[in-house]
Amino acid sequence: MLSALPLLLVGCAAPLPVPFELIDQQSVAHEGSFHVDDQRMEATIDGKRFQGFYVVATGTAVVTTDTLSSRRFRSYQSVSSVSSNSARAVLTSADGERITCEFLFADQKAVGDCRSSTGRTFQLVATGS
Repeated sequence: MLSALPLLLVGCAAPLPVPFELIDQQSVAHEGSFHVDDQRMEATIDGKRFQGFYVVATGTAVVTTDTLSSRRFRSYQSVSSVSSNSARAVLTSADGERITCEFLFADQKAVGDCRSSTGRTFQLVATGS
């Protein structure tokens, strides 16, 4: 539910993918994209395609309000779902290699770190359009 990434809707058209780069230790940028309509991600690294999903951190907040009315205290509770700007992702290639990522996002910008199951590390960067 990466709702902080703007959904550019035209009629009933799906939102456009949001591009990002995975930058490796040699400063080589590999292209990827967020698909905000179904929380998918994909990236191509050295010609190998990785696909997967991301999950946005959420939580529940319970607020209790005490009020005094007619000389009696009453407590009211409300429950809200809270979404943050923190997400995690898992991407997998056809041969089973995995990349796990943790990142923060705001609007069409994101920054974070990714690690492959083979030990390669990447910096995830989306700078928006």
